[in-house]
Amino acid sequence: MDVATLRLRNLPLAARLSLTFLLLVIAGGYVASGLHLSGHHAARDGRPGLSVTDIEGVYHGVTTPPLLKELLEQGHPAEVSGGKALDEDDRATLLAWVTGDRIAENWANIDFGDGFGSPEEIAQAACGSCHGATVPAEKRAEPLLATWDQYKELCFENRVSPTDPALLLASTHAHALALGTITLLLCALMYATRFSSGLKGLLALCASGGLLVDLAAWWLTRQVAGMVSLILLGGLAHAGAVGLMLVAIGLDLWRPQR
Repeated sequence: MDVATLRLRNLPLAARLSLTFLLLVIAGGYVASGLHLSGHHAARDGRPGLSVTDIEGVYHGVTTPPLLKELLEQGHPAEVSGGKALDEDDRATLLAWVTGDRIAENWANIDFGDGFGSPEEIAQAACGSCHGATVPAEKRAEPLLATWDQYKELCFENRVSPTDPALLLASTHAHALALGTITLLLCALMYATRFSSGLKGLLALCASGGLLVDLAAWWLTRQVAGMVSLILLGGLAHAGAVGLMLVAIGLDLWRPQR
């Protein structure tokens, strides 16, 4: 068969089946990679779910304020359906306490807050109805808040150190070779489909350029936190283009000749 006119649909059945199986393996690998990324890096900043701050922490390092401080400033628990706004004096006392220098020491200090009660008393009264140990497990909001050890997870700054340079270098080595090879293979297969030249070029450019930007931004972000946006843009461009190429190649392998 002339290489210049090679088309996937003209390959023997066994070859088309083999390529289809490999496409499914690659797709599964990308899905597994995404799940691993979310599971491994999520909540690094002390907040549930994967966020831009988590990614910034991995490559640059980040310090986030106490979660309790953020919640109080947002008016919690008033924003929750059926939630009652915290008394303003109690809210001011808790904010003064959680932004102070002696958080652990003042937790049970009855003299803290000009007679409004200790931070422990105020917190237990405000949070216990939803997060307390006496609330049935099926109705209790997460996290459980009953002891100081449970509260303290919300009361201190959360410092995320960047990945060690040696580990980042090893990860770059593995990702560059593996993803670079896979991208090269998919681009070659894409050019053997019957789709338009414009679409082939666009997807190949997004996949290869996105991968380059993503990997380069890992190192740039170590110096400049704002470069984390390039990690997101490059990663999305690469993953999106790869996903579309997988679909396009799979369709072209099996759609009719005419």
